Formats: sequence, C-alpha cells, structure tokens
Amino acid sequence: MKKHLSYTLVFLLAGVILVGNPLLGKTISRDSVRVLLDQSNELAYIQPGLSQAYAKAAYELTRGMPDPALKSEAAQVVGYSYYDQRKLSLARHYFLEALRLSEAAELGELNEKNHHALYQLYRRMEDFENARIHIEKALAHAKSLGIPRRLAVNHRGLGELYRELGIADKGIASLHRAMKVLNQSGQVLDYPLYIDCEISLGLIYKDLDDFDRAREHLQAALLLAEQQELAIQSLYAHLNLGLVVKKLADRHPSPDSLYQLASFHNKTALDLAQKQNRKPETAIVLTNMAFLAFERGKLDLADTLLQRSLSLKEEIANLRSLGYAYWLKGKLAAATQRSPEAIQHYLQAISYAQQGKDLPLHRDLVDDLSEESFHTNDLVSYRKNLELKEMLSDSLINLNKAKNIARSEIFFEQDSDFTPLQAQPQGGAASLGWAQWLLSGLALVCLLLLVYLYYRLRIKEKLIRVVDSQLKESRKRQERLNRQLLAYSQRLANSVTKNKELLHQLNQSSAASARQEALEALSRFRISKTEDLRTFRLLFEKAFPGYWEGLLEEVPDLTENERMIAALFKLGYTTQEMADVLGISYDGTKKARYRLKKKVAARAGQPELAPLSGMWK
Repeated sequence: MKKHLSYTLVFLLAGVILVGNPLLGKTISRDSVRVLLDQSNELAYIQPGLSQAYAKAAYELTRGMPDPALKSEAAQVVGYSYYDQRKLSLARHYFLEALRLSEAAELGELNEKNHHALYQLYRRMEDFENARIHIEKALAHAKSLGIPRRLAVNHRGLGELYRELGIADKGIASLHRAMKVLNQSGQVLDYPLYIDCEISLGLIYKDLDDFDRAREHLQAALLLAEQQELAIQSLYAHLNLGLVVKKLADRHPSPDSLYQLASFHNKTALDLAQKQNRKPETAIVLTNMAFLAFERGKLDLADTLLQRSLSLKEEIANLRSLGYAYWLKGKLAAATQRSPEAIQHYLQAISYAQQGKDLPLHRDLVDDLSEESFHTNDLVSYRKNLELKEMLSDSLINLNKAKNIARSEIFFEQDSDFTPLQAQPQGGAASLGWAQWLLSGLALVCLLLLVYLYYRLRIKEKLIRVVDSQLKESRKRQERLNRQLLAYSQRLANSVTKNKELLHQLNQSSAASARQEALEALSRFRISKTEDLRTFRLLFEKAFPGYWEGLLEEVPDLTENERMIAALFKLGYTTQEMADVLGISYDGTKKARYRLKKKVAARAGQPELAPLSGMWK
C-alpha cells in the first residue's frame, strides 16, 4: 500500500510540474526533469520500483519539450530501470528509443552511452553478435570524443564480452588497455572503474582455473575498494574472493584455513549486499555459502541457506542462478539417500540450465543425474545420461561457437587492417594507355587474391587456435569421465545384483552361471501357462542373445515344446530336471527329447547346423 502511494505521489508531482508551470520556461522544466532523473538513479538499488516511477515521470515530462538530449537521457534511465528488474524486452524498447533520439540530433556523447547500454542489454540476453556490434560502435564514439573514462569503460566492456566468448587472451588485453587509459589520463584516477577492471581480470583467470592469479587481482581490488570506501566494489571483491578461495581450498591438502577464509569473504559479502538492498547479489552469496556448507558436511546449514536463496532467486527469475540452486537441492537430497527427490531436482535444474543456455552447468547436472540413476539401479537411464554427457562435452555447439568467434574477430580486424587498401587514389586514369590499364587490372586482381588468401589464412589460424582450446577442455573432461567410469565399473564388478541385471551384456558368462540364473527364475512359475512361457523366453534371450532366431532359421519345423526342450538342452538340464520344469512326466519328456534329437539328426549333414551341435551336450 505504501509503495503504491509513493508511486502515485511521484506521478502527481510530475503532473503538477507539467501542468502548473506552463509559463515558467525551459529552465525550470529541465531542472524538474533533472531532479526526477537524479532521484531515479539514487534509488535504483534501494527502491527499484520507486526509482522506475521517478524515471517514467521524467520521461513523460520530456514529451512536450524540444530538447532531444534530455529526451534521450530520460528514455535511457527508464530502460535501465527495466534492465535492473530483468524486463529485457521493455528495456530494449527504451534503449532503442534513446539511441534513435540521440542519433537524429547527432549527440556524440549520448550516442556512445546509448550504444553501451544496448551492449549491456544484448550481453545479458546472450545475443553476443549484437552485443559486439554495439560495443564496437560505443568504442568508436569514445575514441572520437577523446574522453578517457568513456574509452576505458568501453575497453572494459569489450574485455567482458571476450570473456563471455571464451577468448581469454583478448579479454585480458582489453582490460589492461582500459587500466592503461585510466592511468595515463592525466586526471584523478577513477577508482571504481579501475577496481572493476581488476575484478574482471580476476574472473577471467578464475575461468582459466588459474586461481592464484585470480586471487591476486581480487585482493588488489579489495584493498583499493576498502581504502576508497567503495561499498559496491567491496561487495563484488568479497563475493568473488569467496568463490576463488573455496576453489583453492578444494585443491589444497590441508584446506581448513582456506575454507574459513572463504566463509569470512562470503559473510562479509552477504552483509554488504543486504545493507545495499541488492537482492541478486544476496541470492548469489547465499548459494555460495550453501555450497560451502555442503562441501564441509553441514547439510542442515546448507539447506537453510539454500531455502533463503531460493526465495530470492524465484522472485528475480534468473534462470542460470535457479539452475545452480536446484542442483544443490538435488545434491542435498542425494546426500540424505532420497534418490527419487534428488533426480526430480536435477531434472528441474537441467530445465533451467537449458533455458539459460548454461552448457557447463548442464554437463555437471547430467553427471550427477547419471550417478543417481546408478544408485537407483536404473541402468538404462544411467547409460543414456553418460552418452548425453559425452555428447555435451564434445558438442557441436562448441565448435560452431568457436567458428563464430573466429569469424567475428576476423571481420572486426579486417575493417581496420584493410581500409587503407580500399582507399587507393585513382587519379591519372585518363592518361593511361591500354597496356597500363591491363597492368593495373592484373595488379588489382593480384591484390584482391592476396587479400582473399590473407583473409582465409587468418580465419583458419584463429579457428585452429580456438578449436585447440576447446579440444584441450574436452580432453580434460574426458579424462575425468574415464576416471569416473573406471570407478563405476569397479563397483559394478563387485555387485552380484548388477552382474545379474547386466547378464545380457556379458557374452563370456559361463554355462553353469546361466543355468543357475535360469533355474532361480523358473522356480517362481510354471511353463504350462502362456505368460510363463513368454517370461521364460525373455529370460533366456538375456542369457543367450539371438539364440531363438538362430534356432528357427536352422530348424524351422520345430514345435513350441521342442524349442523349449532345445533351450533347456542349452542350459544343460537333465531329463528329470526338464520334466520338473515343464510339469510333465519323465517318460513324456524323454520321448519329446528323442523326437527333437531325431529331427536335428535328420539335418545334421548340413554344415550350417554347426552352431546347434552343442545344443544337447
């Protein structure tokens, strides 16, 4: 009720300003809009709903104003208010409106900021091609304007995009370029932006599993943030240090002190996030703390933290974040021997991972799901999940992504590399004779051929480099999978129950073992019934795959009873055992056995009957 009242008051204020001051001129109108925009920016994280109300009020005020710069800025602020609430379609509408206004009025600085806003939006939407287009345009505007801070902001944005695309070396170079611009600007160092670059470098090294270097950059960022009393940067430094220190602890022979340090960073990050009313960051930190508690065997604490995190994540509706939360929920269920519940949570997490296009999370979830299928003796699902994990590890998605990365890099670089070649002067053509025209044409053809060959070579080089990195990652995943498969194979070999269920896969099992299996199964029913006969045939097919088909091909005139006796021959049954199983007299069984031998003997001269030679032995 209070929220709605606040929003109503904001719009009433805007209406009073708009209607009550028609004669006060542009200055007061601009000042009124500026006040509303400033209020919106200040409340963006504290009260996002009220912040959006201020932004919309400012946007409505600009409708009747002839100032395109203020209109564009107001549309951009409204777009950011929707962006913060993850209403991305509405955010795109207002960002594009802001860009249209600034481009129409040729407002260079606003063009750069609007392109950067669209880059952030498309990057969150994982539309990396559009994100690349807008960050390059923003960077070009920043270079032409010569504003060091905006140039550094866009170099950092390009570095973050390279990180998303998996091109670590390009990302590191762009981030160092941003830091160099800030250091050489000749102005007071922009500490928040510089610290953001340090944090981004730490995240790239974390993605490369170089956790020591990641920790160095994050600690440098934290030191600067605390010295300058920057709460937001301190929050992100603590948040990511909690993750990196946990990764170091997982690899350390005596990890207790590192786990305690990771807990300290997580608790500090949680305190900062709650003070700043940042729900997404609060949910992330709670999930990190839950994972850490789970790793240390504190299942009750992990469950409590996870429930707090889930309530926030479902409100925010971040698909990837929900995937990680339900993954941990499945792990907790599996740790307490609740396999059906664990499988249900894993499947829900896989759904979120697929919607969020998080391939690494999808692979890890399939890995845990296959292990849980094994525990529940669902070997069909177990095998399917292992195949799916291998397919995800070597997915063509990675190869296509690598090709797109290489191709987009080449297109970007050739624009700058070959521009001079496209701007050659053509003066003096009127004075050239036909021979000179011919030579010029040949030279142009040769030049175009060289450019084409150079372009193709650069694509191949970059594609090979990117694919090589993908293959290295794939090999690592395959080695880990092989180790897990070896462990599972050893457990299967030691389990008599699993050996019986996998009997159809064991081609070298002994006749005595097969006979014992068949006898144990047949002791539970009589062969005289049709459904019992079907059960017997299915069991026999598991022990001797293809035997029934081979028998019918070689001796097609056998009756149903004779085929049953042939199967019991194969199992090594005596005449008395056959009579007991079939439920008929000993003499009747002996006569049926004799008739079967006689039929087979009539065809014994044919060489193709060799596979049946051991049928009654």
